[in-house]
Amino acid sequence: MRRSEFAGAGLIVALLLMTGCGGGGRSETGPSVTRALTKGVNTGCGHYLKPETVAAALGDNEFADVNGHFQDGKGSCLVNISVREAGLGTSGPLHRNVKLSLEILSWKDPAQVAEYVGGKCHATSADGVTESFKGPKEACGTYRADPPEEFLVGGRVDAYAGEGRKLITVTVHGVDATLKQDREHAFQLLADARAKISGQ
Repeated sequence: MRRSEFAGAGLIVALLLMTGCGGGGRSETGPSVTRALTKGVNTGCGHYLKPETVAAALGDNEFADVNGHFQDGKGSCLVNISVREAGLGTSGPLHRNVKLSLEILSWKDPAQVAEYVGGKCHATSADGVTESFKGPKEACGTYRADPPEEFLVGGRVDAYAGEGRKLITVTVHGVDATLKQDREHAFQLLADARAKISGQ
């Protein structure tokens, strides 16, 4: 579902107007690691992400499901949430939208992986990037306030890291006033995947 498709259909998706990650704040009891979320993340994301990290990144957003497939150490997954059409309160129909994504690619040369990730540290507005930032262990990230393709209202954070010949990309959609939190969550999700890869 792209922003253009939503505009064409006259549909505007609104996130919960609460503080926290990705438009939804964390509840007082903490993120909910449900059985469905655990199974979905473990199965769809190939055990590269920890369910508790995903739950923290989702905040108060309602988990829907996970679509993904990994084989031979590479693949991708999408973590979806349920949102309602703006203006219809709690009676409007639910729509599934991607909130988080993970992609792992296998390259032939680790040096090329490192060079690619390093380039993300220096991305500028000429690349369509609002802000770039560095993370732990030479990871890098970018924030686009108004990306051309988006699943949720708001901006997008992409975080990149290399682990040997593996290129890891984590994306958080629907970033509004939650950039700091979403950036931290993206780097933590990267750390999950790196730990899994290095331990294989």
